[in-house]
Amino acid sequence: MQGLIRTAFILLILFCFLNNSALGQIKQITQELHILSLAPDSVSKVNSLNRLGTLYRSRNADSCFYYGMQAKRLATHLGYGKGKIDADHLIAFALFKKGLYAESLELLSNVLSQYQKLDDTEKIVQVYLDMAEVGNKGILDRTEITSLLRKAIKTGTALEKDSIMAEVYLSYLNRGPKLSEDSIAYYINKCTEIAVRYDNESVLAHVRLWQADLLFSNGQKEKAWSLVQQSLADAQRTGNTILEIGCLMTFYNYEDDVHKKLDYLYQQYETAQKSGDKYLEIYLLNLALSVGNALRDKDEIIKAYEELKKAMEADWENSRQFISDYVQFNGIQADNKLLSAENSRRTLWLVVISFAALIIILAIYLTMLRRNRKAKEQVEALNHAANMQIIAMEEAKHLAVKEEQQRLGQDLHDGLSSSLAGINHQLEVLSMDTGDASMKHRLDQLKSEITRAYETARSKSHEWFGAAREQGEQSFEQRIKLLTDSALPDSRYRKEIHIDDTSLSHVNADTRIALLRIIQEAITNIIKHAKATMVEILVYEEMERLFMIVKDDGKGLARHMRLNQPSAMGLQSIQRRAQLLNGELDIRSDEGGTEIIVTIPVKR
Repeated sequence: MQGLIRTAFILLILFCFLNNSALGQIKQITQELHILSLAPDSVSKVNSLNRLGTLYRSRNADSCFYYGMQAKRLATHLGYGKGKIDADHLIAFALFKKGLYAESLELLSNVLSQYQKLDDTEKIVQVYLDMAEVGNKGILDRTEITSLLRKAIKTGTALEKDSIMAEVYLSYLNRGPKLSEDSIAYYINKCTEIAVRYDNESVLAHVRLWQADLLFSNGQKEKAWSLVQQSLADAQRTGNTILEIGCLMTFYNYEDDVHKKLDYLYQQYETAQKSGDKYLEIYLLNLALSVGNALRDKDEIIKAYEELKKAMEADWENSRQFISDYVQFNGIQADNKLLSAENSRRTLWLVVISFAALIIILAIYLTMLRRNRKAKEQVEALNHAANMQIIAMEEAKHLAVKEEQQRLGQDLHDGLSSSLAGINHQLEVLSMDTGDASMKHRLDQLKSEITRAYETARSKSHEWFGAAREQGEQSFEQRIKLLTDSALPDSRYRKEIHIDDTSLSHVNADTRIALLRIIQEAITNIIKHAKATMVEILVYEEMERLFMIVKDDGKGLARHMRLNQPSAMGLQSIQRRAQLLNGELDIRSDEGGTEIIVTIPVKR
């Protein structure tokens, strides 16, 4: 029973699968619609209508029928026999898709005889395949279907371009007589060889399911399971609903757990709903109903029955509407033309409005982008001015502290220290002049205290002098570290900062601010262009010249880079600041990094 279900399902999906449109089909439809809009009532327009109907075979039966009827009407008017036969072929296919199997088979028989008169081999083979599909709906028995497929194989051997034969062999595997594993392998190889030659992905994907079926039959369940899972993933990724259903049916066929089998059926049903194939939906729901009956699960039976009832009602309504359209087609041509013209006008207005909206949105976006850029520039300028003011205020504060400490140190040295030295001298004179031993002892003690006070005052005055000088140097180094810490995070950069303690002792506040700006500009260039991981800053004095070096291990400057180029504005700024300090700029760069050296004279 399970084998019959599997075979029946494969027979069911093959036709849908083989007609599954390729990824480029939408583009082909668009091109044909453009050709059709320009073509006058002529043979070329009939051919364009038939090509459109062929492209819609697997996409939409209503559209296939519509273009087939249009082509037949025009071909009859022009007396174009070949075009009329092609149109009848499309109409017969649309009747099949709508469930009118007897009518479809009768029309296909007429079409076959016409193609045989024209000796159109490829069309004859295609009609044999279509007749086999229609006959599989209970119109013909297995022997008659096998006979049609053998005729297709025999006829197709005369084809020079034999791409359709991959579908013929695949149909023979599904529709033909029961075959041995060797015969199955033979026809699989034939399909694969032709499909690979013509890059027919749909046939190759279906062949993989047959290969998985052979693996299941040979007991290689894990390998087969993996192959089907891969095909299922590909189907879901590409949106190939028919292949997805085929994979899920393979899981259903070889799953032992009845409840899981039921889950697979409902997954197939949900996928079939996306494809819009009502016949496939009804088939799957009937299977689900039979599984529910086997489980004797009342809820599952009711669920399957309700879904089946809705699907059959929808299918009946669809078929009724199609038959009504088929009967009334010739009477509504004028209405269709008016509707088409109205739709064209609406589409044109929609395109115009959409284009205008796009222009407005683009203008708003560009305006906002421009405003954001201006705002960003203003914020950067404001930050720059604020940083300069902060640096200037810090320098002024430290300079004031330095001057105050120096003044206090000078006052302590010149005032208190001198007074204590004078008192000490007078005490020494008194001690030498007195003869009273007790008084002399007291004067010596007082002299010792005065000496200690003098040493303390003298030491403190020297300490304040030195601290005032070092504080300016330390504050400069702290600002450099603050600047690098904010711009160069430790997670991305390794930093080395070395400031000679005595190098800045003779440098004024304006020079220090200029040096900070040079360092800031150099760091900005490193962030924007260098792609470095290490930054080194060195400040030292040598031969009455102050050296400031900023070095990185980035990709280096381009060989053609020059300071007068617009892209070298950062380097131009550094050079300009160095010149204002009567200094020089030297840039050394290679693939290992860049080194910026600024030297300025130091006045003592």
